[in-house]
Amino acid sequence: MAKGRLAAGLTPRLLSKDAAAAYCGVSPTHFEAHVKVEPIAWGRRTLWDKPALDHWLDQLSGLAHAVDIDNRSIAERLNGRDEDTGR
Repeated sequence: MAKGRLAAGLTPRLLSKDAAAAYCGVSPTHFEAHVKVEPIAWGRRTLWDKPALDHWLDQLSGLAHAVDIDNRSIAERLNGRDEDTGR
């Protein structure tokens, strides 16, 4: 592997505008006009954080609200019980 290169199959966390637009499935022009994720200034470069894009897309699609948070332990979930209620 060349110095400064990611191993095959790995995606960089920080993406250029063109790469971030492609990741979101839109053109760079559409990305710039509509995506509401603040980029990170890294030296002279402007980069977008992939997890921040994922979070924004989850919010936009409603996926973030569809997830039901279950704070029970794994054992409680496997046994179908809730220690607080005994059910």
